[in-house]
Amino acid sequence: MLALALASGAVGHALWSAAREGWTYDEAFHLTWSERFLDTGVSERTSQERLNSKTPIMVPAVLARKAARAAGMTDAGALRFFARAPSALWLALLLLLVYAAGREIGPLSGALAVAAAALDPNLAAHASLATSDVPFACATLATILAAHRLWERPSPAHAALLGVTLGIALVAKVTAFVLLPGLAILPLVARHETGAVPLRRLALFLAGTLLCAWAAISGAYLLREMGRPLGSLALRSAPFLRAASALPNLRVPLPAPFLTMFDATLATDRRDWNVVALGRRYPSGVWWYFAVLWALKTPVLLLAAQVWGLARAARHPELRRHPLLRLLAANLAFILVYFSVLFRVQVGYRYVLMALPLAYVIAAAGVATLPPRRLWTAMAGAVVVTALAENATYLGNPLSFTNAAVQPKRLAYRLLADSNIDWGQNRERIDDWLAAREWGAARVDPVHILPGRNVIDLNLVAGVGDFEQYRWLREHLRPDGHLGHTWLWYWIDDDTFNRFLYDARRRVPDPFAGTVCPATLDYTRQSSDGETAFSLLRMPRPGETWITCAEVRRDTDVGFRVSKGSADVGVFVAPGVCRAETVPEGQEAWWRLEPGTHALCLVVQPYKRTWLPYQLEGSWRVHGRSARLAIHPLIPESTPPPPEATSRRSSSPPRPPGD
Repeated sequence: MLALALASGAVGHALWSAAREGWTYDEAFHLTWSERFLDTGVSERTSQERLNSKTPIMVPAVLARKAARAAGMTDAGALRFFARAPSALWLALLLLLVYAAGREIGPLSGALAVAAAALDPNLAAHASLATSDVPFACATLATILAAHRLWERPSPAHAALLGVTLGIALVAKVTAFVLLPGLAILPLVARHETGAVPLRRLALFLAGTLLCAWAAISGAYLLREMGRPLGSLALRSAPFLRAASALPNLRVPLPAPFLTMFDATLATDRRDWNVVALGRRYPSGVWWYFAVLWALKTPVLLLAAQVWGLARAARHPELRRHPLLRLLAANLAFILVYFSVLFRVQVGYRYVLMALPLAYVIAAAGVATLPPRRLWTAMAGAVVVTALAENATYLGNPLSFTNAAVQPKRLAYRLLADSNIDWGQNRERIDDWLAAREWGAARVDPVHILPGRNVIDLNLVAGVGDFEQYRWLREHLRPDGHLGHTWLWYWIDDDTFNRFLYDARRRVPDPFAGTVCPATLDYTRQSSDGETAFSLLRMPRPGETWITCAEVRRDTDVGFRVSKGSADVGVFVAPGVCRAETVPEGQEAWWRLEPGTHALCLVVQPYKRTWLPYQLEGSWRVHGRSARLAIHPLIPESTPPPPEATSRRSSSPPRPPGD
C-alpha cells in the first residue's frame, strides 16, 4: 500500500508541476512538429535546429490540447496543462512496468522498486512536461520486459509485443538503437531450462518481431512518405549523404521523417556542445557527467540505498543468475557506456532517464534479500521520510531538484546547470517574483553586471550559452540569493563595478583605431554623465556598421544604452571586424577606455519581415570624465549626384535607329 501511495504521489506531483511550471525550451518544438505533421503531413526538420529529433510520440499531447480547445478551453495555462497531461499517464504506466519487472523477482522487490522510482524527483520532473523522455523510458523498460517474456515463453504474441514496444521506443527517440546490442546478447545472459529454441522457430519469431516493429514505426508516422528514394530526401549527415550519393534511387521501406530523424541527429551530434559541469566547460562532453548528476540529483538516503542494493545484487549468487536481472544489467551497462563515452550531447540528465527504472529494479532486488529485521524497516522508513522531505522543498519545480548534499542552493550552478536545474520553466514567473519583492529597478539579465541589484538566469551565470560572458562574475562574486533556484541575484556596489570595469572591460588605445577615427572627423565634446543620441529609422543593410570614435584624456567610461530595438555593440578591432555583444532593448554595455583614441562600433541587421517599420533608438553615454565623440557609418551611403553635376548625355533622348 505504501508503494501504491508513493506512486500516486509521484503522478500527482507531476500533474501539479505541469499546472505550475511555464513552458520549457523544447516543449514548443515537440508540439509544433507533431501538430504540423498531424494536420498537414509536413515533416521537415531544417527550418529550426531543435526540430531535428522531434517525433510523433507527442501526437497524444497534441490531441489532448485539441480536445481541450474543442471543449471550449481558451486559457493558455489550462491548454498547457492538457498538453502535458499525457506525460503523467506515461509515468503511471512506467511505474506499473517497474512493479511488473520487480515482481518477476518477488513481491517485495516489486514494491521496493516502484517505491524507489516514485521517490526519484527526476521521473516526476520530466513527466510534468510535454517531451519524449518519459515515454522513451517507459518504452525502454517495456521492450526489455517483452524480450524477457519472449525468451522465457516463446510465442507469436510475445514476439509481436516485443516488436511493438521496440517500435515505440524507436519512435520516441533515435537513441533507442542502444537497446539493440542489449537485446542481441539475450541468449548469452539467459538460458532456457528446457533447452534451446529450434532455429527455424526462432527465425520466425524474429521475423514477426521485426514486422511488428516496422508496423509500429510506420503507423506512428501515419504511413506517410513511405519508401521515398534516398536521393529525394533533405539529408545533412555524412553517412546518409554518402548512401544517397551511392544509391540515390534506393527506396527504404520506412517513413521518410523517420530516416531524417536519424540523419539530423547524426549531423548535429559530432559538433562541439557547451557541456558545463563542476564549473568547467567540456565541448565534447566528459565521461563522468551523468555519474555526477546521479550523485547530485538523487535524494541522499535514496542514493545510498540504491548503491547498497546494487552492490548486494551483484554479490548475491541467485540474483546474478536471474535472467531478467542479467538482461536489465546488460542494457543498463550499454546505456551508461554509450551515453558517458560516445555521446556528446551531454546537456541534461534527461538523456539517461530511461536508465533510472532499470537501476531501481536491480537495486530493489538486492535490498529485498535482507532478512526481516526492525533495523532494516527503520532504515527504509528513514529513506522514505527524508526523500519525501527533499522532494517537498521542490514542490511544483522538480526540474530544479538537487539533493541535500548540495549546499547552499544558490551555489548549485557551480556543480551543474542547463536542464538539470533551469530549462526555462520559471521564465514566466520572474516578473511576479520581482514585483512581490518590490524590485522594480532590478537589472534582469544585463549584458554584464551593472551597479545595483542584478537578477540573472542561472544558465547565463554558469556559462551554458556563452561561457565567457559572466566569467568574471563566477570567479569573483557569490550570489546573494536565488529565486526559484533558477534565478540568481547579486547586489553590485560602486566599488565592485569599478573593479569589474578595470578587470574585464578595460580597453587600451589600438593603433588600428586611427584608420577609422582620423583627427579630421567632426568631434563633439560630451561631458561626464551626458549622452549622445543615436537613432536609425530606416531598414539597414545586412551587417550595416556605425563607428563611434572616442577620444579621452584620462580613464573614462563610455557605454551604449538601447531604448528601442536591439543592436550588436562592441569594439572595432580589425578591418570589417566588430567584436560585439548583443544589447537588447532596455540594456546597456560599458567599456573603460584608457587615454587615447578608441573605435567603438554598432552593427545592425534588417528585419526578416521586411514590411515592418525599423526602429533603433539609443544613446552613447559617458561617465567619469568628458570625452570627444564622433559617429559615422563605416561605409557611407551612396547619394545621387546633384542635377547640375549630371551629364547632359545621360538625360538626352535615345537616338533614332539608323542614325
